[in-house]
Amino acid sequence: MTRNKKITIEELNELLKELKDKLLIVEGKNDKKALKSLGLKNIIAIDGRPLYEVVENINTTKEIVILTDFDKKGREIEKRLRYLLQKYKKRTNSRLRGKTMSLGKNQIEDLANLDSQIAFKEVDVHVKVSANVDKVSDKSADKRKRSNRET
Repeated sequence: MTRNKKITIEELNELLKELKDKLLIVEGKNDKKALKSLGLKNIIAIDGRPLYEVVENINTTKEIVILTDFDKKGREIEKRLRYLLQKYKKRTNSRLRGKTMSLGKNQIEDLANLDSQIAFKEVDVHVKVSANVDKVSDKSADKRKRSNRET
């Protein structure tokens, strides 16, 4: 299922700001690399390890956000991880997972491209606006020429 939701750079920056001080758990190295490219730290990649091993090695009081992919397999991993983390009395933040899901990407590694896509769209909008301003100024120059005609 593909969701097409337009997101602003402000929404992305707000999300990144909220994720910045959390411990993030992702499925693999590419997911970790993508989040690091967005300026996030404190990322643990499961990388095929048993989930109980991942949870046992977490030694933090920070809130944990499980950012496994949003496909069927990723949702199953998220459920099992959440259960294990609660068993070990670790705080999880499902709201930020949902907020990340709302960006319309199915895989975490796709988030790295969002920043450049949004910036490109904003530049594109700026170009269109400046083109319209040029047309307006040309019309006013035409009016001045007409008003200076001899009758």
